Amino acid sequence: MSEENPPAEEVASKDGATADGNGMDNADAGQDAEKAAAEVQNKLQQQALPIRAYLDQTVVPILLQGLSALVKERPPNPVEYLANYLLKNNPGASN
Repeated sequence: MSEENPPAEEVASKDGATADGNGMDNADAGQDAEKAAAEVQNKLQQQALPIRAYLDQTVVPILLQGLSALVKERPPNPVEYLANYLLKNNPGASN
């Protein structure tokens, strides 16, 4: 009497990958893994950018907005005003 092996689609590893390598049993875990990989890839791409490109993508847009607001307001302490503006309007900050 020989033992039969279960079909590949029924055999899954602990991480959710199926034995035939065709996907995940848990779609949410797969999406989370893809999102994490995309975030790591984005960070690596930003680190690989030349200095000018990095600043143009990350700092310059918010800095220009802050400088425009500074010129309109003309406060007595412009550096403090700009610092507060950048802190309040930081797109990367978690509120």
